Amino acid sequence: MTAERWWVRLAARWLARIDGVSGMVRLAMLGMTGLSTATLTLRQYGHGEYAWPLIGVTLAGTVVFTYLYTEGGVWNQMSRDRQDLSNNFANPSMRMNNELLARAVLAAQEKRQLTDAEREAIKSELNAGFDEYRDGIELERFE
Repeated sequence: MTAERWWVRLAARWLARIDGVSGMVRLAMLGMTGLSTATLTLRQYGHGEYAWPLIGVTLAGTVVFTYLYTEGGVWNQMSRDRQDLSNNFANPSMRMNNELLARAVLAAQEKRQLTDAEREAIKSELNAGFDEYRDGIELERFE
């Protein structure tokens, strides 16, 4: 169900925006916390001169890690695995698309507009399939 109240739609939009960047913000905050702790520790033990080299090595390491992670295939493999693990269910957009497609195919085969009974039969059949597959199916593991 889509929200009808303006303030719910506004809140949902902002929560979606925050959710979209939350992973990057968490990673940045974790990195800053680690660097802050490390440089403070170096200063407390009398090795403050190593703080800037540590920051430089951390930044260089971040760039190298980012390159290897994305260009080395880890990102692609992770995306495939995530899709395999999370797309094993029927979602509402699939349900709507399937009904539209079924109606179009039957109308094309019959070369006419569908009757209300035919539309209802398609809807009923797709509802049964959607209910059956809503929570997913067991997939074989290929390891």
